[in-house]
Amino acid sequence: MKEYFASKTVDVTQSLSDFGLKLGDDGKLVRLDGSRIKTNAAFKEWIYKLKAGERLPRGRYFKNKRPGKPLMIQDEFHSLFSSK
Repeated sequence: MKEYFASKTVDVTQSLSDFGLKLGDDGKLVRLDGSRIKTNAAFKEWIYKLKAGERLPRGRYFKNKRPGKPLMIQDEFHSLFSSK
């Protein structure tokens, strides 16, 4: 039988230090210099609720931000041709 799709296996190893992060003493992610990663979930949700082109509220967090949901790309192409 002729193979139409040749597959090649590649092993990839990633670590937190590749992304400039490490685990802190409390088990949370921190930057390599020890500063904490600030997450502002309420502000992010507000940005995601707005449509592209709408005006953001005034404030320090919204400076240089764009309204609308970010583009999410998932790499699931391998599952299309996986053998069952």
